[in-house]
Amino acid sequence: MCSQLHSLRVPGDRGPIKVCIIGAGGHSRSCHLPALQLYQARHPGRVELAGIADRDRALAEVAAGSFGAGRAYVDLEAMLQAEQPDACLALASVEHNARVAIRLMERGLPALIEKPLGVTMAEARRVVSVAERTGARVMVSMNRRFDPLLNAALTWINGRSPSYVRASMLRHDRREEHFLAQTGVHVVDALRKIAGDVYSWRAEKSTVDGTRWTQIGVVFENGIRGLIDLMPTAGSCAETYEIFGADYRAEIQCSETGASRWRGWESGRLVCDESTAAGTPAYVSNGTAAETEAFFGSLLEGRSFYPSPADVLSSMELCHLAGQDDETCGWQPHPPLGTPLAGR
Repeated sequence: MCSQLHSLRVPGDRGPIKVCIIGAGGHSRSCHLPALQLYQARHPGRVELAGIADRDRALAEVAAGSFGAGRAYVDLEAMLQAEQPDACLALASVEHNARVAIRLMERGLPALIEKPLGVTMAEARRVVSVAERTGARVMVSMNRRFDPLLNAALTWINGRSPSYVRASMLRHDRREEHFLAQTGVHVVDALRKIAGDVYSWRAEKSTVDGTRWTQIGVVFENGIRGLIDLMPTAGSCAETYEIFGADYRAEIQCSETGASRWRGWESGRLVCDESTAAGTPAYVSNGTAAETEAFFGSLLEGRSFYPSPADVLSSMELCHLAGQDDETCGWQPHPPLGTPLAGR
């Protein structure tokens, strides 16, 4: 365990936990910083936002002023040296995720890091390797795992084993090359939370108006079967999870793209129907606030962070494999964690 971890400040000891933010882009300002601000309001005196760093000084200054940070920085190392934080939220852009995460781990700083773990699988595996070597306490931001309504549905299912699961991610005009690996990974990871690790998979791809649509059939290690549809140019935004079992069904409409709702059917009747209250901020309904609570709760109580880089690596591997250029990938056994992917 790195020595920095032993100097962690806790309430009632040497004052509030000093936290620094790395990255002040749109996602940081709309989700993570408001969630941190809500955490501070719910737990007065527990966390101090000491500094925010961004390569764009104007963004850093705006975020610092809006969310009550002590100082704004353009240089990560300068901020870490000046503030000596106890933990960091690393919300950098994708191309910097691995570098920033590794820097924090080697410094021994507990951190919440954005997905994906890296642009390439080599970068992602290096993040996992450094986490294991340093014993660093790192949590990966996969907010669907903390979605309140998805977890309400899982509580209702109460351990009854599903037979089939299905997820769909629809977006409007998302034409970026790495949509599957950098955004679609959310639905793959959420299904792994629901049904467990993947045993085998099959991907079919089609090109719609110049953009790749992907359908992934999966068999999980416990025998559950599933299907994932990713349609980045479907002309609408929706994200849905369905869980089917003996005499029951649950459907969750994820709040990431608008109104959220979950319903449960049992013995031919609709028995649960719950929606997010009107006016609920997106960073609450999409799980970011609960994720922030989990991060600081684990930090203060000495629990393992969840999900860790190793927990998320398999979701990334499946997305990278399924995104290979051939139109159809037949049923493939999913490789063990860390297995090199040919040509990647």
